[in-house]
Amino acid sequence: MLQDPGARDALIDYLRRQPAQSVGKTAPAAGPVADAPAEAAAGGTTGDAAVAEAESAVQTAERQPTHIAVRIAVATQDFLREALTYAERITRAFTSLPTALSYSAGANWERVQGIVLRLLVIASVVFVIVFGLRRIADGVFLKLTGAGESTKIVRRVILLLLRAVIEAAVVAIAIAAGYAVAVYASGSEGKVELVESLFLNAFFLVQVAKVATRFALSPKFSALRLVPLDDEQALYWRRWLFAIYNLLGYGTMVVVPLVSSNISFLLADSVRMMIVLASVALAIVAIMRNRQATRDRILSYAENQTNVFTSGLVEVAARVWHVGAILYVLLLLSVWLSRPFDATTFMVRATALSVLTVMAGTIVSLALTRAIIGGVRLPQSVHERMPLLERRLNTFVPRVLSFIRIGVFIGVVIGILHAWGAVDVLTWFGSDDGRDWVGRSASAGIVVLVGFLIWLGVMSWVDLRMNPRGRLPTSREKTLFGLFRNAFSILLVVMITLLALSEIGVNIGPLIAGAGVFGLAISFGSQKLVQDIITGAFIQFENAMNEGDVVTLGGVTGTVEKLTIRSVRLRDLDGTAHMIPFSTVDRVANFMRGWAYHVAAIGVAYDSDLSEVKMAMHVAFDRLKAGELASEILEPLEMHGVTAFGDSAITVRARIKTRPGSQWSVGRAYNEHIKTVFDERGIEIPFPQVTYHAPPTSVPPAAVALTAAAVADAQSADAAEDGKTVDLPAEEASAPKPAKRASRPRKRKQDLPSEDEI
Repeated sequence: MLQDPGARDALIDYLRRQPAQSVGKTAPAAGPVADAPAEAAAGGTTGDAAVAEAESAVQTAERQPTHIAVRIAVATQDFLREALTYAERITRAFTSLPTALSYSAGANWERVQGIVLRLLVIASVVFVIVFGLRRIADGVFLKLTGAGESTKIVRRVILLLLRAVIEAAVVAIAIAAGYAVAVYASGSEGKVELVESLFLNAFFLVQVAKVATRFALSPKFSALRLVPLDDEQALYWRRWLFAIYNLLGYGTMVVVPLVSSNISFLLADSVRMMIVLASVALAIVAIMRNRQATRDRILSYAENQTNVFTSGLVEVAARVWHVGAILYVLLLLSVWLSRPFDATTFMVRATALSVLTVMAGTIVSLALTRAIIGGVRLPQSVHERMPLLERRLNTFVPRVLSFIRIGVFIGVVIGILHAWGAVDVLTWFGSDDGRDWVGRSASAGIVVLVGFLIWLGVMSWVDLRMNPRGRLPTSREKTLFGLFRNAFSILLVVMITLLALSEIGVNIGPLIAGAGVFGLAISFGSQKLVQDIITGAFIQFENAMNEGDVVTLGGVTGTVEKLTIRSVRLRDLDGTAHMIPFSTVDRVANFMRGWAYHVAAIGVAYDSDLSEVKMAMHVAFDRLKAGELASEILEPLEMHGVTAFGDSAITVRARIKTRPGSQWSVGRAYNEHIKTVFDERGIEIPFPQVTYHAPPTSVPPAAVALTAAAVADAQSADAAEDGKTVDLPAEEASAPKPAKRASRPRKRKQDLPSEDEI
């Protein structure tokens, strides 16, 4: 190679460019420091002063901030310089081609023919073995994946791993056969020529890339496909990628080294450049030809998104995806141009690691997505004992899995950047800062996990206490455990948050002090709130009311629907919900404690037989006890007798002792029986009546008759409307009445509220 002028010039030019940048960066700082030892040897104190001055200058230069505009200008200058360098390299590869072809005239073409023949033999053996074994493996997998899309996630993962293992075994067998053929053809035991070694190494790397592509695309096995593509798209991309793999792998790792060692280094450099540019052109053509189909598929995915922001991002990605893909291809080209001698190895390694990272992340993401969608399913026996446990798990676990999925995505991005040398993740994790960050994050995660397990255990214990076997929980238990559950959850969340922040390095001392000051300000500024909480606590301790009780608070009667630490919610008879703070409660009337009474105050006419009335009330009570409500009555009828003399009725009162909450239903049924028995026995229940009195006047008989007829018609009409019977004495009926008496306002029956409304 050194005897070839063109190759020698290219090598010298490359070696000059490599250290130029690093030397240029270190020279200004190294110059004064490097001169210091010589000055020290010559002048002693003068040399020490020079060294100190140089170090001070370096430190001052490092401390001085660079303006952002200067940084942008320097970055732009470096970019343009590198772009011009890459363009010069590409141009020189084509301009030096005639010179390289002229130097190839002196090559040993007979040796070249022998090398080509040996390559054909070993390639034929290796490709035939790979083709045959892969056909057998595909047939087996067609039978295993016969279920199609219904294949479960666990089975899919197992089949994918099995397919990767079989593909790796096929490649290993083919390489072993290739080495065996190479050893046999060389005639020397255990010796493999450079030609066979180059080809087998290239074959291995190309097959690794193909196995990864088959693993992701699976054109023949849609149930195992990781990438959301149909069969046609998967086959399209597999063909184009395989063509690029073959051209780039065998071209740069077999053809170029053989041309360099047997023909000309300058020609090999030109061939390498043409192979790389051809691969780039193939990739761009494949992207542009499939641009519309991929765009339509991504847009169809965007239509299924419910989030407007996510849908917009997907639509933008669908319209510009090809631009990003072409930029990625050009990035690969720039990497190769910056390091031409090891670019192929670096890109193959980086691409393989990127593909493996993406595949691993895809598998984990699919499993997490399946778990998030499916949720947690508990056995029926556990669900009956702890009905809220499954809902709690499905509230917490999917959110945690979503965060883990985001972490997996970030990890995949970092892994790809690390594979391409953009970031050095392993070095950072090995540093003190990295280990400290990992330790703190792990500690915070453990604190959160332990806190969740404690919360889940306590909530499950509360569920067990509120759903005991063999009996129903009391209202007091439901109320107290509900309050305990809320208070414990708030306390635990605060504690776990402070501990997690402390583990990740946040100083929680100021937070605790600030919380104390804030609590003090709340206690002074919100005295009503404090009064609500204290009053509510004493109400609960004294068991004044529980959920489901019918109470009267603040003039409102209703059923207790919910009790919190500071208020109670009542639902009245009309369905209106009343939220009453405990600070406004000065009296609690509970209708649901121990037992209750229905007080029956019945009004009868003055001419009624009281003993007959009492007997009728006992008969009505006996009929009540013979009905469906007998189990709600605790004691016999308690007769009080006459309790009041009204304007038109005598009030006879009795009382029925019932279970708490049944006094209203028992009272309604007893009133119905009272009415029935009174009607059977002819006992009159008085009701308001109206009697008209008119003074007699001396008028002509014809006028009297006419006036009496008019009054009778008017009274008949009024009686028909009110449902009342008006009896007039004969002498009053015959007496004339003034016309204004017929238009006096009538007394209406009073509408009294029922006991249920009270």
